[in-house]
Amino acid sequence: MSNYNPHYSYERLCELLMMWDNRMAAAAKRIGLTYYPIDYKLTTDEQVSQVLPYVGMPNDYVHWSKGKEAEKNRRQGYGGHIYEMVLNTNPAIQYLSTTNSLPMQLHVMAHATYGHVVFFTNNKHFGETMPESIIARLALARNKIDALTQNPDWGWEGYEYYMDALHALENHVGWLPTIKDQLTDKQLREQLKGELATIRRRIVTEGEVSASLKVQLEKQALVIEQTLKRYPIQPATDLLGFLMDPENTPHLPEEARMLVSIVHDRSRYFQPQGRTKFMNEGFASFWQRELLLQPEVSVPMEYRFDLAQSWNMHYQQAVANYFDPYAMGLNIWTYIDEKFCFDEKDADGNVIMDTVKYKEMVKAEDGEYVEGKKTRTVQVPRRNREKMFQVLRDYDDTRFVTEFMQEELFEKLNLDTLGWVRRVIVMINKTLKKSGWNRKHVFENPLPLSLEDMMQVIQTWAQIQETSEFYHEELGTPLFPVPGETLKQMATVIQIVAAFDQSKHKARRMLAMRTAYHSVPNITIQDTGKFGDGVWTLKHEYDENFGPLLQSEARLTLRYFRRLCGGAVRLLTMEPPTDPRGRPIGPPRPFEYFTEDGEVVKERWL
Repeated sequence: MSNYNPHYSYERLCELLMMWDNRMAAAAKRIGLTYYPIDYKLTTDEQVSQVLPYVGMPNDYVHWSKGKEAEKNRRQGYGGHIYEMVLNTNPAIQYLSTTNSLPMQLHVMAHATYGHVVFFTNNKHFGETMPESIIARLALARNKIDALTQNPDWGWEGYEYYMDALHALENHVGWLPTIKDQLTDKQLREQLKGELATIRRRIVTEGEVSASLKVQLEKQALVIEQTLKRYPIQPATDLLGFLMDPENTPHLPEEARMLVSIVHDRSRYFQPQGRTKFMNEGFASFWQRELLLQPEVSVPMEYRFDLAQSWNMHYQQAVANYFDPYAMGLNIWTYIDEKFCFDEKDADGNVIMDTVKYKEMVKAEDGEYVEGKKTRTVQVPRRNREKMFQVLRDYDDTRFVTEFMQEELFEKLNLDTLGWVRRVIVMINKTLKKSGWNRKHVFENPLPLSLEDMMQVIQTWAQIQETSEFYHEELGTPLFPVPGETLKQMATVIQIVAAFDQSKHKARRMLAMRTAYHSVPNITIQDTGKFGDGVWTLKHEYDENFGPLLQSEARLTLRYFRRLCGGAVRLLTMEPPTDPRGRPIGPPRPFEYFTEDGEVVKERWL
């Protein structure tokens, strides 16, 4: 039973939702949106919150970290009303909360089905996630783990000994999609051996004729010989996949190898969602409005008033244009639609119109809108959105932001947000005058217009606001009539615009670096020491945008890797030298973490 309209039954609610979904599906078909079949589930907030720690997957395996995730969700406010949740499965599973109003249900369906599910269905990075079997795979994994924890030889202690290590490495599973026709290590090794044999023959035959050629060939042979001493020949980015191979970790018990396989499969399934969050949320936010405004849907005007707030909910903070996946993603998709998509025209230059027939909406006796008997016919322009669909298929967040957050769009966002800052400055000045604050704190003659002047004003107000909080607590004096968070947002906008004016490329780069999996360190397996000293060598690709690895995390991760690989390990990276206060005093230098005496980790400069 719906909480917001208790006078009609559960069956009536399902009937209404099916009617609206059919109307949305008709509009989606004309537009060209394709998606997996949808399995809608009407549920309560409490039921949804129970599966949130398991990323919506009720069959996900049990681990202490899930309880930690549940506690985090409660702290962030996820224990209350949950508007929507949709799973990348085939058929897709979409949860609809029974506490949503009917207009909100339409909003959620348009956002999740015709946004997220369309995205899951078409984006190439999801092509290897096998959504048709993920529920069964997770259920099988959970059953295996339950059996393992019940095994007296393993129990929870043995299970968590390996699972803790696997969770430390769960993001290091290589990149999707997999590069096709890539040679295996064995094939590369055989190929290099053949090249080495050819070079050695040439040294004997051609080296007698030319001494300089002999020297060159000997150098080439030496390089190949050194390469053949490494295993793997090419650095491995899929750390868990490499550790899962019995040839690389023959010491691992089969039960532990099963756990590696489970975490590897699960991480590969979820990886594309992390790498396309801005695209995905922006795409869903685009269609949650665009689809509902199509004539086939004919959302009533009174619903549109309710929906208007939801359509703009992600713009409540000005800095959302730069940081929020919904707002920033929507900005870019809107830009693509306006810049690269177009209404199709015939040979004479006339816009091609499509005929749309749909049933009018009328109010039933219970006050809800239903399809009437009358049919309306309208003409709508045929919109070519091939560019949008091509981006949908082929891009991830990094490419999406880098390519389309160009100067034109960035300038538009800057103008919009600076306009907001100026309007707020005017409002604050009026409030200060009205509240009787010292006139020296009112900056309206002249009104600050340059970035420098606006920042100076904001900093002045921020100092007064902070001081007023202290005196309010101590003496009960009035608070500064502007929240500190508002002033902070204004200052952030000024800093972003100033950074863009100083270096457009760097500003765009910094936005792109906030997306996808850039926060995950790029670590590869360089060598296992199989043909050498037996020491595994990992390498971290240092990125100046993120700086050095956190030493505590580097030590912990290396200790966990040692637990899985079964041998000594070292991690090569870069660290900037620091003074006694921890401040950088020079450019980064080669640095090494290494295991000693089992899982003890030490470090040193190289």
